[in-house]
Amino acid sequence: GIGFHSISTSTKYINGTRITTKRILENGQERVEIDEDGELKVADVHGKKPILGDP
Repeated sequence: GIGFHSISTSTKYINGTRITTKRILENGQERVEIDEDGELKVADVHGKKPILGDP
């Protein structure tokens, strides 16, 4: 079967540094990547179920 795939990206500038946050949802697994000026800083993988409404 075909798995569910969703990517949401937001970009902001802090003191001239470009920060891109990518939330990737694949088959119920959520991954968060934070990219600072083209360099991957954080890759965080959450559990099997996405946590909705968590800060």
